[in-house]
Amino acid sequence: MQKISFIEKKPWHDNSPFTGGCDMFPVYMVKGGKEFFVINRRVPDDSWKTAELEEIKELLIDTGGIYTKFHGMYKNPLDMLNEIMERKHTFREPDKLFIIPKNGDFTDFHGNRNEVSAAFHYRLYEADFIRTIQKISEYINSGEWERARHDLYMHKTK
Repeated sequence: MQKISFIEKKPWHDNSPFTGGCDMFPVYMVKGGKEFFVINRRVPDDSWKTAELEEIKELLIDTGGIYTKFHGMYKNPLDMLNEIMERKHTFREPDKLFIIPKNGDFTDFHGNRNEVSAAFHYRLYEADFIRTIQKISEYINSGEWERARHDLYMHKTK
């Protein structure tokens, strides 16, 4: 597994009316000599947000820089997808599950369910893992439960 470290870039001042009045420090993960944006650290900020940032970084280290979680019940998005399949739940806005920023160094996988309030937000960094999540999500969206289960099983047995 590659070594994961974190750096902060030069801060910028946020003057926006609701979240502004602070400095934002861009936090980057360094993996394989390449930098990947993670999140902006806000100063000043509440202590719980500082602890949340440490959890985000810890999960990136634990997963080898493959993904991290910003919000949701499950640390691993595959565990969440498995539970969705078991309950035959559906995504609230299936066409808006994936967002790729302009620089393209990660993909955000986020949304909610129709059947229960279970919002989630993961940041994915590895292309093969992103394709797996996208494919399983497509099968869930089209009600192809067996194909979704098969792909999940195949990924877990790699």
